[in-house]
Amino acid sequence: MGKSGRVLVVEDEVILLLDLVDSLVDFGLEPLPVTTASGAASLLGDNIAGLITDIELPGAYDGLQLARLAARSRPGLPIVVVSAGVRPSREDLPTGAVFLPKPYRVEDIVAALESQRIARAA
Repeated sequence: MGKSGRVLVVEDEVILLLDLVDSLVDFGLEPLPVTTASGAASLLGDNIAGLITDIELPGAYDGLQLARLAARSRPGLPIVVVSAGVRPSREDLPTGAVFLPKPYRVEDIVAALESQRIARAA
């Protein structure tokens, strides 16, 4: 994955967060774990190569709001949105973002990030 391979991972269920972080390391990525959308928003710098976010998060902002903020502040950033309970419409997602329902395969998340990176580099 481009740049440093640093991926912002936003999930409030700690077991799922730690499992995903471990799996992403196995794919050669550098995950940066966060449990809230507001905490993640402050980390959306140029050193982030992708965003994976759950929709249902604690606090004032949910994962869809975070994804839209990320798309506005970092055009071209690969974004994967996941959820077990919410099925967003295409219009709910930022352009180019991919939704994967839980339970997901980590391989599918990595493939979605990579395909967005390639598409936007072309």
